[in-house]
Amino acid sequence: MQPNTRVLITPVSDGDNPFLQNIEIRLAGYYRHAAEQLVEQPGGDGTLLLYCAEGKGFVEIDGRVMLVNQGEAVILMPGAARVYGADAEAPWSLIWVSFHGKMTDFLRERLAIEGDGIVLRQNLRETGPLLEQMLETLAEGQDLMRLLEASAALQLALCRMVSANLCAGAQRQHVERAKEYLLAHIEKDTSLQELANATGVSKFYLIRIFKAHFGTSPMEYLRGARMQRACDLLLETEFSIKEIGKQLSYDSAYHFAQCFRQYAGCSPSEFRKAVRRAKTTDNKGGNSGI
Repeated sequence: MQPNTRVLITPVSDGDNPFLQNIEIRLAGYYRHAAEQLVEQPGGDGTLLLYCAEGKGFVEIDGRVMLVNQGEAVILMPGAARVYGADAEAPWSLIWVSFHGKMTDFLRERLAIEGDGIVLRQNLRETGPLLEQMLETLAEGQDLMRLLEASAALQLALCRMVSANLCAGAQRQHVERAKEYLLAHIEKDTSLQELANATGVSKFYLIRIFKAHFGTSPMEYLRGARMQRACDLLLETEFSIKEIGKQLSYDSAYHFAQCFRQYAGCSPSEFRKAVRRAKTTDNKGGNSGI
């Protein structure tokens, strides 16, 4: 990238493009060793991401001035004032991008952003190359396909940032303990209260942090794990449908079959026959689908 490059994006979509409904870049740029940089702007209508590639900087969020180090990032919500700048002794090299779309709601929910923004402290250096790829793509032109490619790179970078910051500290220990307990007791009818007791937190707190990390409740996660185990048993054993359901704590073969159909879109016996038939055909050199 060239030093102090600024890329202006003219949106080419009319808002109906499904690929850009989640995230659409409007402005993006890069400042290398931005000595004496100070930005003071009223709230913008987009979400702003600042990524510190080198050096240090600062940002003001909800009236607090916070230091931003190399490998850290800032997310400012729409409407928040933009007050940030470079450190005097070690001015940062900054990648920044302003974007619109449903990704803003995803970030607010997953990162529990209640105010104007957040500083992401976990090591995010692996996201730097994705943001550089985004800028390089935009520098080639702002036609629709390049905008789609750049938006995809940004979305992946943001998802990795969220993952890195969710999977840290005490919350990570709680959700990992809960997940391990569920998987260790997959064949038992575990209650939410029992899981909370084993994890050492309240069930309401557990639901909130578990959903933030995995996008689903603990009980829904358990149901999905049971269905995956059911698939394995259907394909790897000769157990009857009733026996598999009983192993996974379903009170009847009918109940198990109902739950399996909701998960896989077919009955357990249909799944077993279809996959085995497909494997037999593949082994003979043919092609088949489920």
